[in-house]
Amino acid sequence: MIHRVLGVLPVIRRVLGVLLLAVLVAWGRGLAAAQTMEADHAAYWRRRRRSPGELTLVALGDSLSQGMGSTDPSSSWAGRLAAAWEERSRRRVRVVVLGVVGATAADVLRDQLPDLPPADLVALGIGTNDAAQGVSPEEFRASFTALCAALPAGSLVADVPDLQRGSVRRAGLELSAVAREVLAEHPHLRPVALEAATHRMWPWQFGPDLAHPNRLGYARHAAAWIAALPRA
Repeated sequence: MIHRVLGVLPVIRRVLGVLLLAVLVAWGRGLAAAQTMEADHAAYWRRRRRSPGELTLVALGDSLSQGMGSTDPSSSWAGRLAAAWEERSRRRVRVVVLGVVGATAADVLRDQLPDLPPADLVALGIGTNDAAQGVSPEEFRASFTALCAALPAGSLVADVPDLQRGSVRRAGLELSAVAREVLAEHPHLRPVALEAATHRMWPWQFGPDLAHPNRLGYARHAAAWIAALPRA
């Protein structure tokens, strides 16, 4: 019995070695793609903005709206929300992503909201960079409240996703609670339960930077957005 086990060990080591090599190659390719991801994704959304549609979705926020972390920008929550809306309405949806990498709630208020074009649906996802940059709950509440007050009725607005670990996670949870409190004071908006949808994300649901979701991770994000999408 011992001899059989010892005979199998080299085979197991070779299989594990091949699997590890495959993982490292895939991660390396993803990391190489990430070097140009910001520019590539921004260019993709500029093209999507020029595409015609019977309905218009405008996405405000940060890099998560662009799909950073995934090699396919259309797999972002904005892209998946548009696809779900198209399927539900049976009408073509034009997507305008105003979200930019690194944006905070104050940035959206100052830079994105003034550029808001006419839209059939507006969606806002913000707060991850506020948590990462140490924005206080009071500062976040002020900016988030101003945003909610300015958004048109029926807009989808998310709380802050679960940031998974460490002090940034604790900050994110605190800001997420603030977001839910503010949203409760603005019944003309439709809350998106993003924090609850992103608890316990698995390592294979993140992109090569280990911070942004990949396609699998964005599927979890998008599920919360689609759940808040109006039926009519």
